[in-house]
Amino acid sequence: MPQLASRRPRAPEVALRVSGALRRRMRRPQPPLILPAVTGAIHPDDDMYHPEDVDGAHYARVGASAIGAIERALAAAGRSFADVGSCLDMPCGYGRVLRLLAQQIAPERITACDINRQAIRFCAQEFGVTPLRSTPSLDRMRLGRHDLIWCGSLVTHLDEQRAGELLRSFTGALEPGGIAIVTIHAEPPAMGEFAPRRDEIARALGEHGHLHIPYEGALFAYGHAWHTPDHIRRAFAAASGDSVRLVSHDPRGWDEHQDVLAFRREP
Repeated sequence: MPQLASRRPRAPEVALRVSGALRRRMRRPQPPLILPAVTGAIHPDDDMYHPEDVDGAHYARVGASAIGAIERALAAAGRSFADVGSCLDMPCGYGRVLRLLAQQIAPERITACDINRQAIRFCAQEFGVTPLRSTPSLDRMRLGRHDLIWCGSLVTHLDEQRAGELLRSFTGALEPGGIAIVTIHAEPPAMGEFAPRRDEIARALGEHGHLHIPYEGALFAYGHAWHTPDHIRRAFAAASGDSVRLVSHDPRGWDEHQDVLAFRREP
């Protein structure tokens, strides 16, 4: 299981949500943000929103890109939003994508799942969805049963063991014919903090199909992970007993950044 533990980057806020809960409780509550480009309110602790995004245009664009990727994935499987009786958004965060999903699917049919209690409470109150708290152990979580699972930017932070646990849980949560959509980092980075390690990341992907670099001090072994689409295909097949199969691959389909893989559970 290839990991590069040296020169560990510090964890971004997304990987420290739990440890930050106490700090948030000690702060004086701030009002939600209302921005012209964004549907609904943004929670003041939403770590997907950056203050320099003054009108929320970037936040809104990333959410809309996810909806487009989901729509394309459903179409590849011969489905549409109208066919979705139950949807799981995991991890939902504070609803960057969820707020737009709730315009496509009735909110009462959507389950918002995250390890952050505050985030799922906000999503339930603001968007009318059903909250569900994730657990540190991703294996065989009780996620309910769903026609659609949207998993944006979670596998991108998991080591191989936890990624396998997550895919097993998704197998149990998919209705027959249901679609699970997973995003991944599939290419070595050309810019940013990991760009100097591009060659070693490319080598690991070529040799093993995946690589995980743990964040320093992060809970639950979170880190930054890269996977080839074929590696995730094999991992989902192994986790599901070959009952879940790849139906589409949309390279850089989410905000021109993450690859989008759609899997269907066989009837």
